[in-house]
Amino acid sequence: MKTVSIGYHREDGDFAVLATLNNNDEHMSDNAFGELVGYVASKLCRQLVCEMVVLERQDTPDYVEVGK
Repeated sequence: MKTVSIGYHREDGDFAVLATLNNNDEHMSDNAFGELVGYVASKLCRQLVCEMVVLERQDTPDYVEVGK
């Protein structure tokens, strides 16, 4: 798993994206990335009091150009 979106399924069936994480450049080990994903999903679940869903997908680009 290198890219994930974390969120929940809305009543209308859409998926509400609350966070995206990527490890495409392997900045951390697979285990560390998995722990980060679990932590973020757990924290969101506790704050929003709803079940979080982790989807293996890429909803944002790896890089963005800033300030030119």
